[in-house]
Amino acid sequence: MKEMNTKKQQDLDGLSVRRRQELAEAEQSQKRKTIYWVVGIVVAVLVCALLVWDSGMIQRSAAAYQVGSYGFSVNDVNYYYYNQYNQVAPYASYYGLDTSLPLDEQEYADGQTWAEYLMEQAKTSMQEVAVLCTDAKANGFTITEEGQKSVDDAVASMKEAAANYGLTEAAYLNYAYGRFMTPSAYKKALTEQQLAADYAQHMEDSYDISADDLQTYYQENADTFDTFDYDAYYISLGLTAEYDDDGNQKDYDADALKAAQDEAKAKAEELKSVMESGTDEEIAAKASELGASDMSNLSSSSLSYYPFGEWISDEERTAGEVGVVEGTSTNSSEEEYVDSYYVVRFNSRTLEEYYGVNFYNLLIQAETIESAEETEDAEENTAATEYDWDAAEEKIQALQEQWIADGATAEGFLAMAEENTDGSTTEYTNVDKGAQNTEVDEWLFGSEHKAGDYAIIRDETLHGYRLVYFTGYDELYYWQTTAKEAISHSRYDTWLEQAKEGLDISETALFAQAG
Repeated sequence: MKEMNTKKQQDLDGLSVRRRQELAEAEQSQKRKTIYWVVGIVVAVLVCALLVWDSGMIQRSAAAYQVGSYGFSVNDVNYYYYNQYNQVAPYASYYGLDTSLPLDEQEYADGQTWAEYLMEQAKTSMQEVAVLCTDAKANGFTITEEGQKSVDDAVASMKEAAANYGLTEAAYLNYAYGRFMTPSAYKKALTEQQLAADYAQHMEDSYDISADDLQTYYQENADTFDTFDYDAYYISLGLTAEYDDDGNQKDYDADALKAAQDEAKAKAEELKSVMESGTDEEIAAKASELGASDMSNLSSSSLSYYPFGEWISDEERTAGEVGVVEGTSTNSSEEEYVDSYYVVRFNSRTLEEYYGVNFYNLLIQAETIESAEETEDAEENTAATEYDWDAAEEKIQALQEQWIADGATAEGFLAMAEENTDGSTTEYTNVDKGAQNTEVDEWLFGSEHKAGDYAIIRDETLHGYRLVYFTGYDELYYWQTTAKEAISHSRYDTWLEQAKEGLDISETALFAQAG
């Protein structure tokens, strides 16, 4: 540096003062130009970075939530967050959630806000997707044909919804999933989620479950599988509840409560005596006399909800045994008291062995007809709902005739059902007894069927006609299929939790923009 300065001084020797001043000014001008050029480049880089940031390119690509080697962008996080919200929103009033207010200003439970709760659920979903997709790709597993169709259908539905609102796809997605969401990012998230679902099912289907496994599971859960035959009657205390200004039920007067309990217990003992030795007619007559409500033979799955469920399912019960079971409630001081009595007779318990059924379904609902019942007082006129059963029957018969004319194939039926059914499921698998409305249930299980059997059935509950196409029986008894699914799901859950253990999970600065 010193040599360069000495050379510069030698070059200046012999020049006039004015010339030296001109050269100095020219040098300073060049320095200023260099500085401006450098500053200009820095500003341009910053502006470019800001534009890239605002466009969402970074948010759509950089990881905001990292699960092991699997990264989720802000868009991915928002996708799972809003999926959780969309599951809750339809039932907001039930949960006490006001969808017009910010989620981070409303408590979910125990000091946790709704925003925090939904994000917690979104993180759980992302962790599972990360584990499943990573394992799927490592094992060469790809999305199934049905899974890809589900993705394509969802994308098509999104496009249709955007068009219905008069929005571009990007604008619709920005509104639904955050301002950085794009159609491609949405499809990517959908595809990854579906791949995870397909692989989860693949894992559950891969477990080898033996007949011994099924029998062991049954023995451990017999109360769930067995069908109970019993008679039960409910006797209330007959007290009238009173409420305070806040709508809370007041505690009963102690003396009045004790008197009502004694009276109800005496009725229960009287009915118990008749149930131990009387005929069905005598039991029914006594129950009516005492004002007891018949609760006999509820479905086995409901037993646990009733006070007498544990008594009925006790392995020590013998046929004909009768007992009195107390129903209880708690008062304002959280003290338990008897609020009713149940008189129960155990008859039998059995494990029903039948095959679940598979069928296709087409529903045509009868349109409603409003008719007014006129009276002299116009204010007392009542409207009774009637149904145009004839039109519905005519329509479903026409569809059946066309299907038969087209070859009466299973594929043709399913396609026809998916195109014409009125908001009902079109394909049912492994259906158990009692799962369908009475008329359909009787047809399915009332006699043996073979694949290809079909019938038009009037469904009083759904107010319509159903064309049912029987596709076959399940390979295992219904209880065995149920047990197998439970075992598979349990093994899958164990595998998933073990796979999640030890994963390095982190959030980047971008995560703050999600939700």
